Amino acid sequence: MAINAWAVVRFFHVLAAVFWVGGQLMLSVVVVPLLRRHGGPVLTREMAAAAGRRFGTVTSFGLFPVLVVTGVLLAWHEGVRWANLGTTTYGQVLRTKVIVVGVTFALATAHGVVARRLPRSAGRILAIITLALSIWIVLLATTLASLPPPR
Repeated sequence: MAINAWAVVRFFHVLAAVFWVGGQLMLSVVVVPLLRRHGGPVLTREMAAAAGRRFGTVTSFGLFPVLVVTGVLLAWHEGVRWANLGTTTYGQVLRTKVIVVGVTFALATAHGVVARRLPRSAGRILAIITLALSIWIVLLATTLASLPPPR
């Protein structure tokens, strides 16, 4: 069985997205609550900050570049061009997804940069918004999969 090159590109796009959203869920739903319950305030702050920095590094230098490159390649392969980005349903959903991705990564970057300078509640709000937007991106991606491409 031959593996299609576009299947490999899509695999890496989905893998990076799974790692991005799954990592956020793991930190938010498992790691941070356990630290709060069992670690004490100093350990919680230090470990959450260390995990956040590591996840930010992986995201900035691994996941984000993979998502952008594979996303552009997949859009091109599906027939998306500047001209049909706003004129087809597929193009409009993709344009929305790209905007939400940009906002999400900007907020995640802001969270990483300013979280230690803000009150804990503000950092938590940024993290929740980023996670909610990431889940919206997954919804938009599944919507794209159900639409005919503009070829």
